[in-house]
Amino acid sequence: MAKSKKRDIIEIIAAFAVAWVFYQGLGYATGTGLPIVSVVSESMYHTDGYDGWWQLHGSFYDEIGIEKNVFRSYTLPNGMSKGDLLFVVKPENIHVGDIVLYQRDITIVHRIVKITENGYVTKGDNNFRPDPEIRNEQVVGKVVADVPALGYPRLLLFVFGI
Repeated sequence: MAKSKKRDIIEIIAAFAVAWVFYQGLGYATGTGLPIVSVVSESMYHTDGYDGWWQLHGSFYDEIGIEKNVFRSYTLPNGMSKGDLLFVVKPENIHVGDIVLYQRDITIVHRIVKITENGYVTKGDNNFRPDPEIRNEQVVGKVVADVPALGYPRLLLFVFGI
């Protein structure tokens, strides 16, 4: 029995070591220290489908010259949900409509709504106001894919501060 528990512990440690090495390798390959992240808030969530969401939030985008059909061509035009798993790459060739990760006191995942001389203006799709302007060096990644619900295990670790 003691051998079995010792073996189980060694296998668990080995599994964590392999996962860590994989994550580090993925970070190297993608050019960002955060190649996989989980969505932890509702700031990018679209309620009532695209059309219902646009009715509620579209006036902001209209005011800054982003039309409904243009927004549809952006990365993840239907937003994302809490618990989604995001695949992130190096923040190159950033355009209005791209979803980026940037650092403030925490890491934030929001959409670029304006490019300025000094950086970017971002906004959570479900927020009514844009964020304060961020500098280029605050951007740590660009979202290229979203897998619904696969981020919940990682979200659980986040909730417990791990």
